[in-house]
Amino acid sequence: MPSESRIQIVFASMFGCLLLFLPASQAAGEQPLGRVLYSHATSLRGVPVPGSETIVTGDVLTTSAEGSALVELEQGTRVKIAENSSIRFLQDGEMVRAELLSGAVVSESVGKPTMIVSTPTYQFAPGQEKECRYSVQLSREQATVAAAMQGNVIVKAREAGGSYILREGTYAVISPGTTGVPDQATAAGGQLGTQLAGTVINVIPDGVVQRVGKGAEIPLKVNDEVGWEDVVRTLQDGRLRIALSGGPFLNLGTRSTMKVVKHDPKMRQTQIELTSGAMRVWVVKLDQPGSSFKLQTPTAVTGVVGSDFIVEAQPFATRVYCIEGMVSVRNIDPAVTGQVILHAGEFATVAPGLSPTKPVKAPDALLQSEIDQTMVPPAAAGRRRLAAGWHIGSLTEAQTIGVLAELAAGATADIAVPLLTAPSPSPSNP
Repeated sequence: MPSESRIQIVFASMFGCLLLFLPASQAAGEQPLGRVLYSHATSLRGVPVPGSETIVTGDVLTTSAEGSALVELEQGTRVKIAENSSIRFLQDGEMVRAELLSGAVVSESVGKPTMIVSTPTYQFAPGQEKECRYSVQLSREQATVAAAMQGNVIVKAREAGGSYILREGTYAVISPGTTGVPDQATAAGGQLGTQLAGTVINVIPDGVVQRVGKGAEIPLKVNDEVGWEDVVRTLQDGRLRIALSGGPFLNLGTRSTMKVVKHDPKMRQTQIELTSGAMRVWVVKLDQPGSSFKLQTPTAVTGVVGSDFIVEAQPFATRVYCIEGMVSVRNIDPAVTGQVILHAGEFATVAPGLSPTKPVKAPDALLQSEIDQTMVPPAAAGRRRLAAGWHIGSLTEAQTIGVLAELAAGATADIAVPLLTAPSPSPSNP
């Protein structure tokens, strides 16, 4: 019969063997923070993840090219990790801190916030006790892009102090070297007290904008933003092209003046005023209930469901040309009855106090002349950059969110908001 000491030795040996199959952190008695639910081409603590794996404080999870992972924390928050990303999980009081070392993550939580995502200069957390979904990305040059897909996100500057609320449906591009936060009413590149309507994507050779609440006009440049109630004007031979958030595009011809009265990309409701000059408009099909696009001149109102058309506001009349789709035209005075529907290649004229003329087929030469007068050649090739600091924009912009790589000063094309539905590509130049 084996002695008691020999039995103790055998059990000790068996226990030692079991420890070899446990992660070092668990063997040390660390409290689990969560577990890996799914992984592909992913490593944990420098070892490939075979399947479900427990995560404890200090663990680093890394994905390779084409890799991805899904982590669920003990409190229910889920973290989606994109390819070429690395994240360290730490216990931070009652919260779990996910330190983003590189790449991109998406945080999804419900109820009370239990996790924060941090970068070297900022930390991000849900702004309310309800469902919240947001992404954070870090480029090799330390440029940051954060996007609030569902719910608001609180962004705090780790060293400089202060916080900024990133509203649902918006993103923030933070250039390298930035340490603070902007005033809540305005971010670098934004406008005080106004709502963003769109972005200038080309202007030649000159155009100006009068900001709401400000008397002086200022020159417009590529990447400048246009807000609600801003008055935009082209000078002499100037022309410009504006991409409204959500897809509509506006080409403003020479010596023309317009104002974005309203542009709500979420509801897809837009109202534009063309005081003088000519404008070409491209609108994607409006199939959402309650959506509308109206362009108003001193004498007419043009409505569309989805179309490519040109409006020319003359001193005593308005002429509307339909390039593609269908366009409705009526007098701006509701007391004047009559409305016409224009089809591709037709035009109509609206004079003060009169109903629109009957649709007339436009000669090819006339139609081409109107197109030429509102043509805005593409901007010169090259990377678009923002001034140092913050840039706030809408996630419903027509361009895919991946172009934010070009906007982040000093960043390279490895920044792209993951897991967002990319909108339809914009036309090259309607």
